[in-house]
Amino acid sequence: MTKKTHLNWSNAKSSTPSQEYFYNTPVGLLSIKVHANILLKTEWLTKIKNARPGHLPETILQPLNHYWQTAAMDFAVPLAIQGTHFQQKVWQALCHIPLGQTHTYGELAKELNTSPRALANACRCNPFPLIIPCHRIVAKTGLGGYAGQTSGTMIEIKRALLQHENKLTHEL
Repeated sequence: MTKKTHLNWSNAKSSTPSQEYFYNTPVGLLSIKVHANILLKTEWLTKIKNARPGHLPETILQPLNHYWQTAAMDFAVPLAIQGTHFQQKVWQALCHIPLGQTHTYGELAKELNTSPRALANACRCNPFPLIIPCHRIVAKTGLGGYAGQTSGTMIEIKRALLQHENKLTHEL
């Protein structure tokens, strides 16, 4: 059901200034930073309520809209190279978790021959939430954390993303 996504890493060196766009989703506002057609970062904004969305490039807008319609993320835009080799390995593994499913920190840590804590730290550093689905990693006894938080708005976003994906995958 889910195609295995290979992250498209790219070097973001250019004299072109970066731009920030805002994308309103059903679960919150997403900041999207782009530099010369390379995605630099996505970040859930919990404090800004009414940012002007701007005109996102179609190459970014289409896959995001597709996700909210189908829960499938098919993102081909190059991502700025970030993180350590280990973090990139974890982020790539997150992209292989099937849509509508979750893995525990322990399960994925065992698969990657690392510790759950190291895996959680790599998830916390994910520069592309939503695109790299770290929300699909849960604790053995609950939701676990999301974006470095274990309660509050970020956990509500994680819960909403999982519900969205679960609902749409069961409708297909």
